[in-house]
Amino acid sequence: MRQAVRHKGIKKRMPLRACVGAFLITAMVSLFGCNENEDATRFAGDKLDNAQPVTLTLMANQDWTVRPILTKAIEMYENDSGNRIELQALPIDTVDTLISRRVAIGEITDIVLHFGGTALSDLRPARNFVDMSGEAWESDLTDEVRPRLMKDGKLYGLPLWEASTSGTLYNKRIFEKLGLHVPESQEEFFAVCEKLKQAGIAPMYLASKDIWPLLPQFGFDYVAERTPGFVNALNTNKLNLADVPAVQDVVDWYRTMYTRGYFGNDSVNNNWDGLVDALHSGEYAMVMSWDVYLYSDLEAKYPGTASDFGLMPLFVGGSEAKLYEGPNAAMMLVNKNGKHVKEAIDFIRYLAQPDVLNEIYRGMNTGTYFKSVTTNKPTPQYLENKKFIDELTYPSVTPFIVGYSQYEMGKWVQQAMTGAITTREAILKMDEFRKQVALDRGIPEFHHPH
Repeated sequence: MRQAVRHKGIKKRMPLRACVGAFLITAMVSLFGCNENEDATRFAGDKLDNAQPVTLTLMANQDWTVRPILTKAIEMYENDSGNRIELQALPIDTVDTLISRRVAIGEITDIVLHFGGTALSDLRPARNFVDMSGEAWESDLTDEVRPRLMKDGKLYGLPLWEASTSGTLYNKRIFEKLGLHVPESQEEFFAVCEKLKQAGIAPMYLASKDIWPLLPQFGFDYVAERTPGFVNALNTNKLNLADVPAVQDVVDWYRTMYTRGYFGNDSVNNNWDGLVDALHSGEYAMVMSWDVYLYSDLEAKYPGTASDFGLMPLFVGGSEAKLYEGPNAAMMLVNKNGKHVKEAIDFIRYLAQPDVLNEIYRGMNTGTYFKSVTTNKPTPQYLENKKFIDELTYPSVTPFIVGYSQYEMGKWVQQAMTGAITTREAILKMDEFRKQVALDRGIPEFHHPH
């Protein structure tokens, strides 16, 4: 026998449980149905049986729209609610600019999936998105993710996303065949690259054609660790990137890797879509990426191959560079001026239920930002290196740098890497872009420099 159970206005089919289970579910419904926000965000608890199904629109990076975590969440919601989610996929290299522009002119979807941090300021959340402070699921968030979801003390999004560890993915079979050991320093890393090159294997795949996969954010973590007050000084116009020697070290690292041939012979034409095949072919030994990629992308196309890869630190920066990067959290924001505000909030509340979250994350090789989730599986690569990851993980700082753009910064790094401009010129261009964003936001310190 099966019983219909209501979850915040959404009809969900589930097996009949004992009275205690039913009581707990009822209590959960009551808890999640209560909210102290403004009228537009209150949940009325209307049932969908007699309601006309609606189509909610969701805008996101095109690469994110096919991620297992999002596709599973949408499938569950559509099956349980009778509503539909229409995806609007934006190009990876221009997604930040496009979302900011569409927000500025008021042409955004019911739901937006985007990174937080200082990027929230570009979206003017108080004017455009529902304040989710006080939602029942807020207490389920881990402490590490909370600052990334907030602006001016208000919470704006649900971080239904992967929590990965970034480092250097390397082919263990190739290393074993050539008698190579995981490097302990940047010097040893360069030596490994040279041995791989001499063996006819491109040391590292770099999707340079797409710009953003240069991922200079990893180098900025190195810079921040060695420059006290780095982010705050940049954001208050007390410091320029060009003033920091460690930033030059980061750009020079790319130039060194490129000129020595460690990115292979065709890195300027390599794109992100070609990474899975490149790793599977054995033509490339390493890539800067995150552990979850091995399972969400590589394993998905070539089952059984993820276990061939390990996770070593990143060596981007000066001679002492050696680090892993902690996770970045994407979050779902609700357009407060949309046609389906109530339904969009119900969508978020549905996904935020512990039983739904656990079903979404079930068996996925990833971390999570929710205390209640226990069904996920950390990747074997993470578990194998947990001791070193705990010691060497730096928080991702670029989401908190005003004016930092993965694409724009990557563009100047690429030009310096290939010799089109000097390292100094590249960094000055980064500063110019960063300061213009700050001026556009009206940050006083940039209008009235010290």
